[in-house]
Amino acid sequence: MKYYKITLGGRGAEVYPFKINDDQYEIFREKGVEHDELEHDEVCGILDVESYFDCPNESMLGPYFNSMYVKVEDEEGNLVYESNKFDPEKCDFEEIYCDEDKYLIIEDYVKGDHVVYDIPLEEDFDIEKLRFKSFDIGCRVEIVTDILYDDKEYNIYKSFGDMSSKGYYFHLTAGV
Repeated sequence: MKYYKITLGGRGAEVYPFKINDDQYEIFREKGVEHDELEHDEVCGILDVESYFDCPNESMLGPYFNSMYVKVEDEEGNLVYESNKFDPEKCDFEEIYCDEDKYLIIEDYVKGDHVVYDIPLEEDFDIEKLRFKSFDIGCRVEIVTDILYDDKEYNIYKSFGDMSSKGYYFHLTAGV
């Protein structure tokens, strides 16, 4: 058995999708949430939460596809593969929170190593077997959240890397 460390990083986001009602939508729109005219406490007050981290929907984290790098190391730490250019055909894409409901999509813009996998393989790593799972959240923010290797998910081997926040962006969606 061989172990490989696969790191997805670069510029990306942690995204908190809050489903909101019509009144909340109008308040956010009128007060200019998308133009950064509300403070953290005001946004949380309208959402009736203590913090963005109290999102009732699971947050999602990952690099933007067009700003992503992938680094693969073997169990001794030797670099096996590294690139920042990928074929979009290697990405399984899905839209979520793009339905008829209204959402406030809070995007925490982050940089660094987003997701790290330590996966066991029977054979040597083959870049041709690596695929990415990408989500377009609220039809506003597209990030790569997971990998597939040889069509298998490795979520039990997934952890989060070292990254830093560069600020928040707010997106209102009014449904389709």
